[in-house]
Amino acid sequence: MKLLSYFLLSLLLWTQNGKSQENTTIETIAIIEILNNDLITVEKDTVALNSVHKKVSQLLNSYELTDEIFPSITLVVNPSVSENTIENIKYQIRSTPIQLINLQRKIINNYDGIEVTQNVLDQYNALISYWNSLEPEQRFYRETDLKFIESVALNMSLNQRIRNQKLPGYLPFVKKESKRSPLSMLEVQPEVNYIYVFKRDTLQQEQIKNFSDHSFLLKRRIVDEEKTFIIELIGN
Repeated sequence: MKLLSYFLLSLLLWTQNGKSQENTTIETIAIIEILNNDLITVEKDTVALNSVHKKVSQLLNSYELTDEIFPSITLVVNPSVSENTIENIKYQIRSTPIQLINLQRKIINNYDGIEVTQNVLDQYNALISYWNSLEPEQRFYRETDLKFIESVALNMSLNQRIRNQKLPGYLPFVKKESKRSPLSMLEVQPEVNYIYVFKRDTLQQEQIKNFSDHSFLLKRRIVDEEKTFIIELIGN
């Protein structure tokens, strides 16, 4: 049984000539802390917002990258940081040979699901404002973000609900993704990753053709900081 994360990692390890790499080790090249929209540190060195890619490239030059090394970056983000700043830094990182980005949000990771503090509300508002600014077809969600928003919405006081962003009706835990049919009619977008799941098992590419007449739920998610369509197949 192949798990979702294993399948995605296999996709990420796919080289441009179509051959997968074996015995690959994930190597964290640097930890980048985004303290606010103007202050970024790379391995504790302060770096200008638009110079992150230069610093990452310098660090990469100190490594002997081989076919066995899979370079990654860890982003640690404070709650007040806007999604636009995060996307800016991710875009810069992707212009380097870095192949994997691990994003960690401080408040989401530390939030106990009970006390809704101002820091929690700041991150709640920032996420919803960002999603509202996007066209519907551009909205992709991290599962951790969705769980965070749902928990905050459930635990806010009436006064907090009045004074902060309204919970959008388009979020998948508010309005479940609609069922589509059949899979053979799905138009695949080349710029987005696809993961096909049936009964919690991730399908291999050669298995997908066996489900062409199945209905499915299309879930827009961000997996390992990549836009991903998760196609959840429904049994006939």
